[in-house]
Amino acid sequence: MGTLSGKKAVVVAGSRGIGAASSLALAEAGAEILLTYLTSREPAEEVVAKIKAAGGKAACEKLDATDEAQTRAFGAHVKQALGRVDILFNNAGDMLGRKKTEELDAAHVRKVFDLNVLTTILVVKELLPLMPRGSVIINMSSQAAHDGGGPGAGIYAASKGAIHTLSKAWANEFAPRDIRVLTLAPGVIDTDFHKRHSKPELMDMIAKTSPVNKYGVPEDVARAVMYLAGEGGGFMTGATIDINGGRYMA
Repeated sequence: MGTLSGKKAVVVAGSRGIGAASSLALAEAGAEILLTYLTSREPAEEVVAKIKAAGGKAACEKLDATDEAQTRAFGAHVKQALGRVDILFNNAGDMLGRKKTEELDAAHVRKVFDLNVLTTILVVKELLPLMPRGSVIINMSSQAAHDGGGPGAGIYAASKGAIHTLSKAWANEFAPRDIRVLTLAPGVIDTDFHKRHSKPELMDMIAKTSPVNKYGVPEDVARAVMYLAGEGGGFMTGATIDINGGRYMA
């Protein structure tokens, strides 16, 4: 029996990178997984197939969590499919591109905040009624929320800073329900995100100047998700877990 046997987990944006690694890790520990995707249907189905091949339970569902109506419908689907949610991992978000302040427009700012903040708010709002005592919400932030991010990442960093604040507020608000709320703040992780937004020479520089002499991989973050979802994180709420190889030390 896995350490999370019998638990029901929702992983938002669980088809690739950190989301996929976390879905697989939670399933390996015994949790039943419902993961969402926006455009990556085939990768999502591959994750589900891997979980089922290993004897686990999993399904995937398309979700645009910036859309209030879609998120409301998703909540109804989760209620029917799972009945409850013991573990919620809010992994949706993106930077959309590096823009200096003079290059910004209102549409870009709104879209970044929608992808990173609104998604988290809408999903929590809809799934909260399905979360029993002892549940945990894990929200995805970034090292950028601490240090402002690299060149052109200021709006992304600000949106992730909002996740830190929301998590602390929810940790207090949901404490009477015995629901813990935590934040992950990864540094540079080798995912599609950095393949799109960071040049190879920047990745090499980060690896060479990191105290551990490398950048992270999705499984590094998945292990933190596992810890927080399990009994090891039982006395933790409102906290931010930094996963950055020592590049930022709070």
